[in-house]
Amino acid sequence: MSTTTPAAGGPAGSEEARREAAAWATWQESPWGRLRYRVLAVLLRERCAQLGPAPLRVLDAGGGDGRDALQLALAGHEVTVLDASPDVLGAARAAATAAGVADRVRTVAADLEDLTALAALTRHRAGGSGSFDVVLCHDVLQHRGGAQQVADDVATLASSLRPGGLLSLMAPNPAADVLAAALRDGPAQAWVVLDAERGEDPATGRSVLRLDPAVVEAAVGAAGCEVVGRAGVLTVTTLLEDAHRADERVVADLEELEVELSRREEFRRTARFWHLLARRR
Repeated sequence: MSTTTPAAGGPAGSEEARREAAAWATWQESPWGRLRYRVLAVLLRERCAQLGPAPLRVLDAGGGDGRDALQLALAGHEVTVLDASPDVLGAARAAATAAGVADRVRTVAADLEDLTALAALTRHRAGGSGSFDVVLCHDVLQHRGGAQQVADDVATLASSLRPGGLLSLMAPNPAADVLAAALRDGPAQAWVVLDAERGEDPATGRSVLRLDPAVVEAAVGAAGCEVVGRAGVLTVTTLLEDAHRADERVVADLEELEVELSRREEFRRTARFWHLLARRR
């Protein structure tokens, strides 16, 4: 998940941290959790293929147990997973070993605040630019302290990219909060959520920023990157009351539908997650 994951979000070994980590793991294994990773994997593989042949150098900042990174390692890319939690990094290494790609997955115990130093260590001598072809930061920014910190984070992430490199950002979509509240709790709750600055993480219930993708796009532009792709991830799945009972065949059908919907502009604004792709100038 992130350098501010539930597992890393509280005091080491605290009961609250363990509860949040367990809730996140349960969400990951749910049909909608699995679909989030599957749909995004399709989008990322397509975009990475446009950058050039494998291996590309990929940084997954706040990559948690490496579920996004692993898909790119399986496609032949060299991936560095950065997270502050040793436990989830251990899970990332175990998953890479089980998938036969341990030689392509490196883990680094660090926080987003450490990225500036890491970027300095990985710069090309010519041009002073970061060395990664692709930088991922998924399900992280909503856990940060506020809009200015998010802008600073985006600038730091962009500095880790080579010119022409690809930045992939994803977070829960505020518009989806309103739809979910109206369907599950009624119109009154939807009004409460509509303009709130903070909301609940859909996986853990933890308080998070409600990040308008337009605000993040502005930060992306200020960081010297140009948005080259916008998508919505999980348009219908998380609104289905019985999705938790879906068998694998239904999940496969939903995956095909969700991938197609993620490519269509009219569904992007109400999907559970917004996804931005930007290229460093």
